[in-house]
Amino acid sequence: MNRVWLDQFVQDFRYGSRTLLHAPAFAATTVFTLAIGLALTTGVFTVFNAYVLRSYAVRDPGNVYQVVWHARDAAGRNLRWRDYEAIRDRRDLFVDALAESTRYVSFKGRPLAAELVSASYFAMLGPEMFLGRPLGPADEQGSAVVISHQAWSALFARDPAAIGQAIDVNGRRFTLVGVLGPRFAGLHAMPRDIWIPIAGYAAVAAPELLAEEARPFDVSVRLRPGVTPRQAELAIGPLVAGAAGRDRQAWAEIRLQDKPTPLSLRLVTLLSPVFAAFVLVLFAGCANVSSVMLARAVARQREIAVRLSLGASRGRIVRQLMTEAALLSLAAAGVALALTAAGLRVATAIFFSTLPPSLAAILRTAPLAIDHRVFGFALAAAAASTLAFALIPALQASRPSLTGALGAHGGGGRRGSRLRATLVAGQVAISLLLVVPALTLARNGLTIQHADIGFDIRDVLSVHVREGDPVDMVQRLSRVLDSDPRVERFAVANGNPLFGPPRPVVLEWHGARTATPFTFVSPGYFETLRIPIRRGRAFRGDEGRGEAAVAVVSAATARAFWPGDDPIGKVVRMASANIRPGDDFAGYSDVTIVGVAGDVISGLIVDGPEAGHIYLPTSAGRRHATSLLARTRAPRDFAPEPLQQVLTRAAADPQVFEALPLEEVRTLQVYPFMAASWVGSALGAIALVLSVAGLFGVLTYTLTQRSREIGIRMALGATAGTVVRMVLRQTASLAGFGACAGLAGAFVLLQILGTTVRLKAVSLIDGAAFAAGLALVAAAAGVAAYHPARRAARVDPAQTLRAD
Repeated sequence: MNRVWLDQFVQDFRYGSRTLLHAPAFAATTVFTLAIGLALTTGVFTVFNAYVLRSYAVRDPGNVYQVVWHARDAAGRNLRWRDYEAIRDRRDLFVDALAESTRYVSFKGRPLAAELVSASYFAMLGPEMFLGRPLGPADEQGSAVVISHQAWSALFARDPAAIGQAIDVNGRRFTLVGVLGPRFAGLHAMPRDIWIPIAGYAAVAAPELLAEEARPFDVSVRLRPGVTPRQAELAIGPLVAGAAGRDRQAWAEIRLQDKPTPLSLRLVTLLSPVFAAFVLVLFAGCANVSSVMLARAVARQREIAVRLSLGASRGRIVRQLMTEAALLSLAAAGVALALTAAGLRVATAIFFSTLPPSLAAILRTAPLAIDHRVFGFALAAAAASTLAFALIPALQASRPSLTGALGAHGGGGRRGSRLRATLVAGQVAISLLLVVPALTLARNGLTIQHADIGFDIRDVLSVHVREGDPVDMVQRLSRVLDSDPRVERFAVANGNPLFGPPRPVVLEWHGARTATPFTFVSPGYFETLRIPIRRGRAFRGDEGRGEAAVAVVSAATARAFWPGDDPIGKVVRMASANIRPGDDFAGYSDVTIVGVAGDVISGLIVDGPEAGHIYLPTSAGRRHATSLLARTRAPRDFAPEPLQQVLTRAAADPQVFEALPLEEVRTLQVYPFMAASWVGSALGAIALVLSVAGLFGVLTYTLTQRSREIGIRMALGATAGTVVRMVLRQTASLAGFGACAGLAGAFVLLQILGTTVRLKAVSLIDGAAFAAGLALVAAAAGVAAYHPARRAARVDPAQTLRAD
């Protein structure tokens, strides 16, 4: 029996190949249509595979665990150096342990993501080396470094002679001793560029790394055989509790660290809309191909009927047609893999070119390789597509009326017509389901992009401290900027705007209590950001230095507490219930209002203008002065190289500062919405093109089958205009049902997104986007119907009736 099936398969394969070779236009169109949908879904899966499914390229990744701690009010993974040493020495629990700490360093003016590692790092992980050797215990106090394959390609143009060279890192000389294999780039989702021994780096550049209370290290371990994660957690619990802080009751967790992103139900839920959008395009392609297959099956009804009359079973016919479809799918999968590889390179280039320059310089992406999982996914998607687009046409084609099929006027029948109409309506629905959300995201992105944030961010640099004492580092940088002629103004604060919502404090006035965002700012803050003072005055220098009990409130706060009244001189109480020892407000109670500032958006732009804000005075060197803002006199005064020179005057390692132009911070806030609208627009456009092609094909084939009917109508007096109107009515009916379903689906989808992603400044239910999406699809349907309608209107009744 198996031999018979194999022989039949070989026969079907040969026959299908010959059939497709005799119809190159049909085969090419079908393969390309399927390949587009398969390439899009395979591309998304490739990214998912790189960050979620692919294990780290280390020895036995299933036995690499990270040590983290949890408390009731916090969680973290940063430990002290002595905590790492204590964990490393627990040989009854762990085979080995490593410590690592990430920071950015500079090489020839280019920022590199550096991993400072313990001497056991490479011995414990065992990653593949491409050139040279890994770091070992002998390098612990030395100046040897290892770089990634990606960094070696970018910095040394893949020159093997780079091994042994002296390289300059943050103005200090290190020796390059090895290049890692291309599959390993660290134990993080974002690849690292360079690996440096912790002790060696601390000795020459960052002694604070090994300070008694510093907690910059991530610790990873390998468990001994027979030791469970739970046993290890209980054993090191007291140690981790001490690292978490004396005032916390903390406990340890030994977390599996075999992949960049753990697979979880929450992650799948978050990513499901993305996968659904790309799968919808594949469905649109399958519906398009299914319509073409139905039309082709009708054209082959005489052939199929002859085979049935000669004794072929229906199952045999279905297998033959499915074999042809499988050949098309396999070809489409091959083309899709090539498109995926090329498309990911193009998409990565576009991604980095559209990012803010400061972020693009430090961001790295994992290698997006086409491995066995991606290959298997492409084949599985192709097999599923075969069933989606070919099974129903095969079943439909294998049950014709022999009398009708063998007669002179074999046709598709009502069932085939209804099925083709359903497929086209589905394509239209999918188009709207993608186009409307894309237009909504685009409109919201533009709204957010042009939102008035209330201050001037042009030529303003935001500086935060990555490592070390932020108060001390900000004070040092303030002294440098105070004497720099390129700086127009600068100010310090406890947090810079656009870096997330400020913390609130409870304000009380005559029984009214309101949670209001607060910021400690120096007297030059309002002038630096050009926030207008609507009434009263800004802080004086002595008030900042003494952190006096005065405040400036926003106009919204003034309206909320004193509507129609002058707030200057009013005393507001910061409720003591919200203040704990050690908090920002310890020592504060009542403050006097001395000014009213304009309303601003200091947190997330998507949240819109704040309902209120209160500013309190501080100055450089005070405990609240942990960040800095500087406005330059000219746009390029603090370009990357001049900025590095300025930061180096304040700190030997300029990478302890995170310096970003506020314009780029704003762009980064808007970027996710713009990127989502670009991707959504591309998917919607592709689905719309597929819908137009499907509608065009169905109308062309249907009108060809109805040429006799149209000829009779025109012989009886119907005009060309009448025929065109008939075609347009048919188009409207095909597209109308799909449009209703698509609009309803888009509304439900956006309602669900609106309940899970709450955006105060914008609405996801946008009537203009729905109207524009419907108009766009209607126009596309009109374009698809125009040529078939013109052809139908030019039918010569005499020639048609003579031919019949």
